Amino acid sequence: MTMLLIGALCIGIASVIGGATGFGTALIATPVMLMVGFAVPEVVFVNLVAGLITRIGAAYQLREHITWGRVALLGGGSLPGAWLGAVTLGLLPEQYLKPAAGVVVMLCGLAMAFPNRAEVTRAPSTTAHLLTGSVGGYLGTTTSLNGPPPVLLLMRARLPPMAFIADLAGYFIVANVMALAVLWFHDEITESMFWPRLPVFVIAALIGNVTGLAIARRLPPGVFRSAVIVLVIAAGAATCLLG
Repeated sequence: MTMLLIGALCIGIASVIGGATGFGTALIATPVMLMVGFAVPEVVFVNLVAGLITRIGAAYQLREHITWGRVALLGGGSLPGAWLGAVTLGLLPEQYLKPAAGVVVMLCGLAMAFPNRAEVTRAPSTTAHLLTGSVGGYLGTTTSLNGPPPVLLLMRARLPPMAFIADLAGYFIVANVMALAVLWFHDEITESMFWPRLPVFVIAALIGNVTGLAIARRLPPGVFRSAVIVLVIAAGAATCLLG
């Protein structure tokens, strides 16, 4: 029961950030849940399911802002990476995956901290979309951190906020479905992951997502973005030290 409540609190708080920024749920939830004692496979599964469910609602609300070609390239590119990641998950011991997840989180936080000084918007190439999706797919099945690669790509492309959030939501839906299917095929998803924890975690994610959207309407974007970056880097560092 204690682990259930702690896990729900972790995923709920992380979903507040995810709801306010369009990404970041897995970035926060993964290292914190690993630190409190959850196993990597369960953390990956929970974050993928929670991300899928919360992003479906966001994609529906912002469907007129979605560039489906971009979503198709990123999502399609995630499949080979997800497949390779599932193989890696079965080969690498958990004690290596935990610090690796922490390093990935820290690097993503540092990358987000660097401003984009480009004066004009440059549409990423098809190859860039496919490679980014593939890297995201690999990280998705190994650590559930499939968000950072497309986030960095879209940030550098300087998309309008609504297009940014909408395209990410579409990507997460496609990529998370593919990642879950690949993990299921490789027998990395067990019955114990579904009950009783998963329904509680999903409810916490939905509540956190709604709360995050409400907060986003009241806080200056720059202030919230800075807070997210600091929290992401701190969470990654803690996972490296305690993993």
